[in-house]
Amino acid sequence: MKHKAVNSDERTRKNTGTAAIITLALVWVALLGVGIYKTVKYGVESTTEEILIFLGSLLVFLILKHRKDDVDLPETFFGKPLPTGLTGKDKTVRVKAYIVDSLLNSLILTTLNITLNRINPAFNFTVIALNSPFLTILINAVVDLAVLFTVFMLLNYFWGEHNVKKFHKMMEE
Repeated sequence: MKHKAVNSDERTRKNTGTAAIITLALVWVALLGVGIYKTVKYGVESTTEEILIFLGSLLVFLILKHRKDDVDLPETFFGKPLPTGLTGKDKTVRVKAYIVDSLLNSLILTTLNITLNRINPAFNFTVIALNSPFLTILINAVVDLAVLFTVFMLLNYFWGEHNVKKFHKMMEE
């Protein structure tokens, strides 16, 4: 029996891409689980390998995903597409969505940090020690929230606006 070459159509590529994304998500969930377990049991210094694998795989994913002929249009935290127009009104809508997205992401990570700190006091993203344990937790949470919000806001804004510009450049060609 003679084997014919299989040509990959759009459906096959989509299925392969979906399988790859699901696999990557499962690896990230496993890394998160192992990282949380090791942090609680041994302290934050024990999770270096998990963090490096996570960041390395994320970097490879983003590099491979970011092709010249592909644009990742900005969306809200819950996946609703944002307007891609260049008017002031469209940009204001996007910036408001970036702010909400950044706030939600930073709240989630700050809550995770507080929870891990309650389980293992050796774990803390920010280490500002005060006389009162409550004030220490509160000040650390506020600092965590501010730092994470700023980082997420910068990433969301620059990545989203970069993709809007790329989209308009592709439409012009």
